[in-house]
Amino acid sequence: MEPKELSPDIAGKILDADFQNIVKKVAAGKPLTVAERARIESRAAGSVETLAYAKTLVELASVLGVTRRTLSTWQKMDGAPKALSNGLWPVADWREFVRLNGLKAGKAPVGNEEALKARKLLAEVEERELRIAVKKGEYVALTKVREEWIGLVAQATSILRAKFENELPPVLSGLDATGIQKECRRAIDEVLQVLHEG
Repeated sequence: MEPKELSPDIAGKILDADFQNIVKKVAAGKPLTVAERARIESRAAGSVETLAYAKTLVELASVLGVTRRTLSTWQKMDGAPKALSNGLWPVADWREFVRLNGLKAGKAPVGNEEALKARKLLAEVEERELRIAVKKGEYVALTKVREEWIGLVAQATSILRAKFENELPPVLSGLDATGIQKECRRAIDEVLQVLHEG
């Protein structure tokens, strides 16, 4: 039995239903696949296209609804997305670039409300990913970094002052320039070792 061809209207409804499933997945706190995230990014950039990556510039131009020449012109603009290391072109990045720069693309964009919903969903995904990363200990609070840094600077200053103001002057007296340099280098290495172990 041969499959029936889908009308654009029915295909659109199926894709919209699929997009709603992605929304439910995010609401349940589940991680998204790269393709699902790309779909949300495309919607956020104002597109109904579901292609995540274009294989060639010709395909990218077709997806964006512009000529290859127009795309070549856009590539020369500051901030234009580059191809990934595998040679694929990120469609969502290009859609966002087009939107942010007010460029005219040929494909009919989704409604503004739909794009706003997708941006909100994308923000929720990013917030969840950040919270998970924080729980895993992949990020440290900025206040904690500042406290640690201030403590290390204070410790280093204290050790350097003790070395160079109290310990080294008697050792350095009577040495030549090479001897002084050698003793200073040894003092600095000792300070670094103490800081590294601390």
